[in-house]
Amino acid sequence: MGIIILGVHNMKTKDSSFKHLKYALKQIWGADKLLLAFSIFKNSIEQIFYVFFFVYLTKYIFNCIERNIEYSRLFKFLVIACLGHIFVHFTCGWYEAYRKVKTPEVYRYIFHRVMDLSDSLELKDYENPEFYDKYSRALDRVVDSAIDLAIKFGVYCGNVVSTVASLAIIVVVDPFLLVFMIVPMIVSLYFGSKNGKCNYEREKAITRDKRVADYVKRVYYEKKYAAEVRLFDINSILLKKQEEAVERMETVSMRYRMRSAFYSFIMKGSYSIFAGVIAYFYVVVRVKFGNISDISSYVAMISAMAFSTNQLKQAVENRIFLNNESRLFKNLEEFLERDVPESEEKTPIHEIKSIELKDVSFTYPGAKSETLKNISFKWDKGDRLAIVGYNGAGKTTLIKLLMGLYEVQSGEILVNGMDIKDIDLNSYRERFGTVFQDLQVFAMPLVENVLMRRPEGREDYDKAKKALINAQFDVSHKGLIHGLDTVVSREFDQEGFVPSGGQAQKIAIARVFARDPDMVILDEPSSALDPLAEYNMYNNMMKLSEGKGVIFISHRLSSARMADLIYLMKDGQVVESGTHEQLIALGGYYHEMFTLQAENYQESLPEEMLKGAEAFYG
Repeated sequence: MGIIILGVHNMKTKDSSFKHLKYALKQIWGADKLLLAFSIFKNSIEQIFYVFFFVYLTKYIFNCIERNIEYSRLFKFLVIACLGHIFVHFTCGWYEAYRKVKTPEVYRYIFHRVMDLSDSLELKDYENPEFYDKYSRALDRVVDSAIDLAIKFGVYCGNVVSTVASLAIIVVVDPFLLVFMIVPMIVSLYFGSKNGKCNYEREKAITRDKRVADYVKRVYYEKKYAAEVRLFDINSILLKKQEEAVERMETVSMRYRMRSAFYSFIMKGSYSIFAGVIAYFYVVVRVKFGNISDISSYVAMISAMAFSTNQLKQAVENRIFLNNESRLFKNLEEFLERDVPESEEKTPIHEIKSIELKDVSFTYPGAKSETLKNISFKWDKGDRLAIVGYNGAGKTTLIKLLMGLYEVQSGEILVNGMDIKDIDLNSYRERFGTVFQDLQVFAMPLVENVLMRRPEGREDYDKAKKALINAQFDVSHKGLIHGLDTVVSREFDQEGFVPSGGQAQKIAIARVFARDPDMVILDEPSSALDPLAEYNMYNNMMKLSEGKGVIFISHRLSSARMADLIYLMKDGQVVESGTHEQLIALGGYYHEMFTLQAENYQESLPEEMLKGAEAFYG
């Protein structure tokens, strides 16, 4: 019995598995206290009752027969035992029903915690493969592991108590029988610990390759990859990547599984030899040569030994499971409880009046050269700025720094004269209306795609419709079967609307019109629009953004003439700045780009579109 207690104590110290188990159970407690209590009670009482029903009851029946105890007494005892069995049976049924109802709540609780923390992550975290590995392990089986831990912990508690109880009954008959249980217990605890560690190391070792295999699978079933997969011969590349990942997983897994199989063989062999063969031989010898009065007790001990062996085996296996799963759950704990700087009281922003960059530089983690170098400019509310340049010049990175999506490494950004590090970034970002180059539309109703929230009444529908019209989206399109309530995409709805690239861009632009931002940022908003649609879109944007700060980011110069000031970027630096006329007169990079693009438009556009293009290029 002391050994079993030692096993629990060892659980507290070995690899801090008890600490991680406690954390996992705490998550279920936070989601639903009754579910955790019910799980432990049901699984514990179920195992404990089996001791009474299969061990003590067997011994009691043999003793009654041997001592000629009257039948009525035995009958009453059996009735009580059967009623207890019925109670346990119904308790198990109620528990299974309750668990199925409450499991989604546990999922929501834990998943929402992960998502809430994900909102606070910096974009640089997503560019770190090690972060992705940890993030993947944190989300993998997050709910199933938590529920399984609660169930197995209850079973384990029951296993320990029932093993102790059954051994106590055995000791009363013959203390020497305990030897046949202690030896396999020690062997199992030792090799079980090694087995659990082995399984954890295997899971950790295959995480990266598992993500690679999942990525290839995602490429094949997500629509956004469908065209490229069919147009280009990349099947061989993708399948090669997946095959290599799977082969590496199999190689690594085989190495760990061979070790795991060896540990399991030793564990099961110890049970078979000591608690099985040798113990049974000992009982047979005692029955053969012992006192005649002991025969019934030793015969009863045959079933008691079988039950105790099974309970002990389950206790050790469940302990291994708890150790292993607790280690896996450690990933979620590390993610949720990672060191985050204490949130200081920061100044909320109710209106952005100006944003100023002073000597700002930035380098991506792991990059050998700076992406941005010594950028300085001021953007006042009401100013219309254009940031232009070729792809890779650093335009989008600059904007993400400006919005606080990346932390400034060198220099400073001042918002209304205050350092951006001292302001509340959530309130700050709410004052922006933004359309990024890699915009996304979501599989939800069109009205929600525009408002980016649930509509609360007719007024919200009117606001969304007006925003779409201003973005030149055809709200009477025949594909909108349910009007603004039509789901965008057919991934979950056969009557959904599948937008073209230009339509998706207009939906994203409508989001800006649906808000009342102080500053508007358009990162390549017209790349999927033809020049005439681009011209009309910018005209509308200028009218509706009167009095707001506007930044156009583009490698196409069609919008530049509308800007009050143009910044041309090259290799992460601002190399030219001024109005359209000043930069044309300068005869530098801007003049070269503008002239080349104007010629290309005149050579490639249909005649009916030249009028719109000429309105830009003059």
